[in-house]
Amino acid sequence: MELREIETFLAIIDCGTFSKAAEKLGYSQSAVTTQVKQLEHDLGARLFDRVPRGAVLTDQGRAFAFHAQELMGAARAARASVAADPLDPHDMTGTLRIGAVESIATAILPDLLIRYHEVCPRVQAVVVSAPRDLMVEGLRNNTLDLLLTMERHLHLPGLVTHALRPEPVVFAAAPQLLAACDVAADAGDPLGAEQLVQLPFVLTEHGESYRLELDRALDALDLRIDPLVEAGNTETLVHLAEAGVGATFVPRFSARRRLDAGALVAIQTDLQPVRMETQLIHHKQKWITAPMARFIELLETELEAGAEA
Repeated sequence: MELREIETFLAIIDCGTFSKAAEKLGYSQSAVTTQVKQLEHDLGARLFDRVPRGAVLTDQGRAFAFHAQELMGAARAARASVAADPLDPHDMTGTLRIGAVESIATAILPDLLIRYHEVCPRVQAVVVSAPRDLMVEGLRNNTLDLLLTMERHLHLPGLVTHALRPEPVVFAAAPQLLAACDVAADAGDPLGAEQLVQLPFVLTEHGESYRLELDRALDALDLRIDPLVEAGNTETLVHLAEAGVGATFVPRFSARRRLDAGALVAIQTDLQPVRMETQLIHHKQKWITAPMARFIELLETELEAGAEA
C-alpha cells in the first residue's frame, strides 16, 4: 500500500469520478484504475462501486476513508516537521477543517479565526456550515477535523464530545415592535405564553435545535408560532428583529451586541427557559495535531471570556 495510491483514492472521493481524479492528479485514467485495483488487492476489500454517474464508496471504502485521511495527514505533518519548528505556532503549517452550525459560524468564529490567524498565520482554516448530521458524517470519514455545535448534550458513537459552555436562548425584539404590539418591555411580570404567540416572529428553521425545544414547550400548552420568516442564519434573524419585522428566539451570544446597545430588548416569559450547550466534537481516533490543539486552546479562552462579559 503506497501513499500515492491512497492519494488517488481520496482524489476520487473528492472529485466523484475516476476521470476527474485523473485530470486533477495529472494521471491517465488507466493509471488511476490500476492504482485503485492495487490498493483494493492490498486491502482485500472493494472500495468503490462503479456506477454510470461516477464512483460510490462501498461500506468498506467508507471505513477506510477515515484512516486514509489520517495517513495523509500524518505524511503532511512528517514533511512539515523537517521544514519548520513544530513548537512555534508561527511555523505550523497544514489545513484545519472546522464544521460549525450557523449560529456559531456567524457570531463566534469570525473573531476567533482572526486571533487564530495571528497566532498560526501559515495554517489554512476551512470552515464548513451544513446540517449537523452531514457534519457528523464529515467527522466519521475524516473530511472534518472538528465540529462546533450548539444543542443539548450529544452522545454520538465513535465521537468525543466536549461541553464547553452553557448557552441561554432568549426571546428578543426591537422596542418599536413591542410598543406597536402594546407590550411593555420593562414590565415586572413575564409575558404569558398566550400573549407571546400573538407577536410576529422570525425564527430558525422548524425542527432545528432550540427551535425544536420552543415548539415542544408551546405544543404542551396547545400553542404555536407561525413565523413570518424562517431562516437558518441567526445573523439574518437578528437583523430582521432589529428592523422590527418580528421578535426572534436565538442564542443570547448571537444578539448580545444589539441587546447591550438597546437595539433589541430581551422578552421575559413564563415559559421554561431553554438552555443549550456549545460543544466541540471530534473522532475518538483523531490524532490531535498541533494546529488543532492551538485552535482548541484559543476557543476555550474565547468562550470563557464571553461567559464573563
